[in-house]
Amino acid sequence: MSAAAVSYTYRYPWASGVVASPRARILQLATCSTGAGHPNFFHGRIEQPRCVADMLLALLEIVRSHYFLPRLPQMDPVVTSNDAMLRFEGFSGCCGVYVRVDLATAGIECERAGRGTTNVDFNMPMRAALMRLSDQERVEFSVGREAFTLASGESRVVEKKVRLPLRWIKGFSEVQAYLPRLRAVAEVNGAEARRFARSLPAGSVPRQPSFAVQSAGGLRLSQRPAAECAQVHGLHRLRTLVGLVQRAVGLRIWSDPLSGASAWEVILPPGRVTLLLSPATERGFSGEGQVLATLAGGVGEPALASVRAQLCWQNELHLGQVAAVTGLREDEVAAALAALGARGLAGYDCSSGRYFHRELPFDHDLVEALQPRLLAARELLQQNKLRPLAAVAGGGHDVAVVGSDVLHHVRLRIDRDRCSCPWFSKHQGERGPCKHILAARLFLGETAEDAGA
Repeated sequence: MSAAAVSYTYRYPWASGVVASPRARILQLATCSTGAGHPNFFHGRIEQPRCVADMLLALLEIVRSHYFLPRLPQMDPVVTSNDAMLRFEGFSGCCGVYVRVDLATAGIECERAGRGTTNVDFNMPMRAALMRLSDQERVEFSVGREAFTLASGESRVVEKKVRLPLRWIKGFSEVQAYLPRLRAVAEVNGAEARRFARSLPAGSVPRQPSFAVQSAGGLRLSQRPAAECAQVHGLHRLRTLVGLVQRAVGLRIWSDPLSGASAWEVILPPGRVTLLLSPATERGFSGEGQVLATLAGGVGEPALASVRAQLCWQNELHLGQVAAVTGLREDEVAAALAALGARGLAGYDCSSGRYFHRELPFDHDLVEALQPRLLAARELLQQNKLRPLAAVAGGGHDVAVVGSDVLHHVRLRIDRDRCSCPWFSKHQGERGPCKHILAARLFLGETAEDAGA
């Protein structure tokens, strides 16, 4: 599945870049559309152009990089616009680093702010123009534009025909399973962030994981874990920090001790840049399978439809407010948002601890179709290859699943599910549930519905 791709065409009315106008230089990002119209999300004046340029250059560097297996750097980032924020999202070519730029529109003299999600054209000439921006000039920023009056030399239509890797689409779903599990483990000021970035190794990196530990207001790397630390495989994946933290006012580090994933949030005056690193260099987010349990069930379609009806490009979704409107409990709303996030309909901001609405500009039906384990689990269920063994005290269940040549024993528990199959023995749940556990969860869900009926 890692090499699978679909044909996809980005269509832009012009190429993104920095152009001159009588009153200012304008950083224009072209938006993508499959139809005749192109989204016009935002226009305003940037107060700190050099800082905004650094944020976008960091995004561009990551989406054009690979840290493990070489991949063609052909992905244009996704941008979501709402009343409070412009959010740019993308992945490295190997899908092992997720990057998001949160640009607060409160610090921009805004003339227009729209709502929606699309791709934006990121190209190398634009990179060169971004590197030349300075705080001494007046710079305006637009995402889309209302009138396509093209200047001399501009192409009327820019098309990028690519083989869109399915791992990129899967990755967007997977990171929404990781982000809510992160917890803050360290926070330092801008000066310490710059000192730490300079200490990162420039050459070869340790094969064993390193641990970022905060002590006495500083941040250091250790080869031993501590009570509050972030594990990092592949320190070279943090080299983007060197250029990014030059104007930073702070750095927050988030960690998931169970998986080993970590997030690095660089705080700058105009907004934030978040880097989410997969648990290991060779593990791209697209193959993790953390989202499978969410996709497999646990949230009924009526609840999903009810919560989805409340989505209106909110920058922060408050559980209590959605619960009051839908009549659901807050935990049911949280479960529904997690499921919608797995389907590309919501993102999660660990800094605010809330979901935000965005809709990936891809076919949402692909998300489940791209999960071979989930498809295999549904097939086991359709073939009636499951039977209950026993209910266990504390809400657990044992289920037998008929395999090719053997009967697999699935143990479903509140703390951790287990299976007797070789796949689970190899990964121990680190790469998500096996198809037998998924099938057992689906089986119990159907049984509960039948009992309720």
